[in-house]
Amino acid sequence: MKLKLWQISYIVGLAIVLSLIVLEFFSFHLPENTLAITELFGGILLIAGSCEAFVLSVEGIAHNAKMTDYVAGIYASLASTIPELVLIAFLLFRGQYEMAWVLALATIFMNSIVFALYTLVLPKDEDGNYTLPDAIMWVGSDLLSMGAVISLAVGLSMMVVYLFSIDDAHLLSARSLSSGELIVFGSCLLGVFVAYLYRITKYFGKYEPDSDDPLMTGEVHHPKMSKQTVLVFVALASLGALLGGEALANFANFAIDTLQLNMIHAALLLVIFGGTPEYIIVASSHRKDQLEIALSNAFGGIVQVFFVIFGFTLVVGGILGWITTGGNAVIPIDLASLILLVFAFPSMFMLRVMITDDSKVNALESVSMIAVFVMMLYILLAYGIY
Repeated sequence: MKLKLWQISYIVGLAIVLSLIVLEFFSFHLPENTLAITELFGGILLIAGSCEAFVLSVEGIAHNAKMTDYVAGIYASLASTIPELVLIAFLLFRGQYEMAWVLALATIFMNSIVFALYTLVLPKDEDGNYTLPDAIMWVGSDLLSMGAVISLAVGLSMMVVYLFSIDDAHLLSARSLSSGELIVFGSCLLGVFVAYLYRITKYFGKYEPDSDDPLMTGEVHHPKMSKQTVLVFVALASLGALLGGEALANFANFAIDTLQLNMIHAALLLVIFGGTPEYIIVASSHRKDQLEIALSNAFGGIVQVFFVIFGFTLVVGGILGWITTGGNAVIPIDLASLILLVFAFPSMFMLRVMITDDSKVNALESVSMIAVFVMMLYILLAYGIY
């Protein structure tokens, strides 16, 4: 049997990571630089294979449920975030709360760039437009609006507290977010996403032959998969996500402690490497002419990261912060925690405007989004060192 690329990636990544675990068990220590690069390489390969295994298992479930390709793609995109959740969980368990916060927000920003780039290559009609699915127009745009408002409101509140605390000694204790605040904010984000999944599954999840939306009609394109096969894929993917996430978390420690990268630069580096599997999924789906799956993965990489990964980071960080330190000061209010949260607003707001003006996207809108994100990326790289 000829192995597929993702299976080779999984096997090689698993062999590398397990080899490092065995060497550590027998107290055989590799040079620090060699160990970090090997963990990065092995973790990326393992997570790449795990993402594909999660996606395939979700597609197998979608076949039995007769989901539309777009909604199945959303669930597949959600499943592909599991390795990122594992990585963030390792950072949180090690007490690196702010690094986990920055990593989650940096993922939103980088995925916005990927979505903008992908809209540029989508096939256009004779007027130069690509019509977006109703699920993005009527549901996804609402989620972008909520995400933009939440990020702006919380970001400005943090900024105001920080500025006023400079001259008011009574506000010095407010220069950080407590466990209770993190849990409340995170629970709100996760609650919104649960409502989003409910609405999009109920109203856009089933095929409707008489629908005007071409994505709601036609045959189901998901591969047939037995329940036993689905369980095997989920088990393999979970193992890969666990081991790959720990390997990338180890590299994050190396990048900060040894390479002396600040949190924003380290997070952007991890996002680029760790997000590669998702980008490959988008490119692979596009190459197979499965545009709705590719589009849902690219779009889901923005809203799902903000509401699921960032929400998860806040809730788990709040709980662990309360258990380990009493939770009075978990996330400091500083440039690293503030700038990416504020940057989430223009990212989601601009996407929302481009989507809802006519439910279409053209090359001008794509280039405009890319230009804005490039300028924001420059600001992060140039001023994130302070």
